Amino acid sequence: MQKACLKVLIADDELLARQGLMSRLSGFSQLEILPLCENGNDALNSIRQHRPDAVFLDIEMPGLTGIDLLNKLLQEKVQLPYVVFTTAHQNFALDAFNFESCDYLLKPVDVERLTICIQRIEKTIEQQKAFALQEKLQQLLTRKTGKTLDGFIENLENEHHCHLNDLQNYISFKSGTEWIKVALQDIDWIEAVGDYMCLHINGKQQIIRKTMKQLESELDSAHFPRVSRSAMVNATKICKLSPNSNGEYYAHLSCQTVVKVTRKYKYKLEEIRRKNAPCH
Repeated sequence: MQKACLKVLIADDELLARQGLMSRLSGFSQLEILPLCENGNDALNSIRQHRPDAVFLDIEMPGLTGIDLLNKLLQEKVQLPYVVFTTAHQNFALDAFNFESCDYLLKPVDVERLTICIQRIEKTIEQQKAFALQEKLQQLLTRKTGKTLDGFIENLENEHHCHLNDLQNYISFKSGTEWIKVALQDIDWIEAVGDYMCLHINGKQQIIRKTMKQLESELDSAHFPRVSRSAMVNATKICKLSPNSNGEYYAHLSCQTVVKVTRKYKYKLEEIRRKNAPCH
């Protein structure tokens, strides 16, 4: 993905320094390099006119130094670009950090060091844009709902949590023209009846038009395991498992119903059964 274009200004009174830095910056496709400035006054006018995102600024320039230039912009209340000081001397570092410069590069500028500098500028700009967007969203939400952004997000999370709990604890199905919601804990077992499924709920039956495959995708298999091709049981309703003579089992449920467990499913059911406390 092509990164957003950043406008960059170079200001340096030395011709070779300007050209060398421009040559190195030209290798970054995301940068638009503005006309080069050979002194502080040219740089001041260019900043006023072009509003660059970043300025590579030499500290020592005749007439208007890099520090003088920034002081003048502050006096004019012009929004400062991201400033990268370039100099041949380390003793200007303190002045640079007083202006909260984005970086401080020693001449001649190393390409690897320059890459880190560009990445730092891009990251800072992205963070500022994200913060500005958050502030704008905050103002809009406050006007529309009276809620803070954090409060709005918390409300969404609560709603999502409640919705998940609802999905995990209930099953909904259509009966005629009505939608019915049943608590999963009330279902004893489920059996296939032709093209329909029969839910056994507290001693009553409810026929629904769903397939076994559909129900398996909707229900937690640890809670409602298959016990045969045509039946599922509520694992919490199993009181005991008893074997029969041909290697199959019978699941004895708390509703006094006995459901056959075929060999294909008995091992998984035994494992699930061990994880559930016996009913009383």
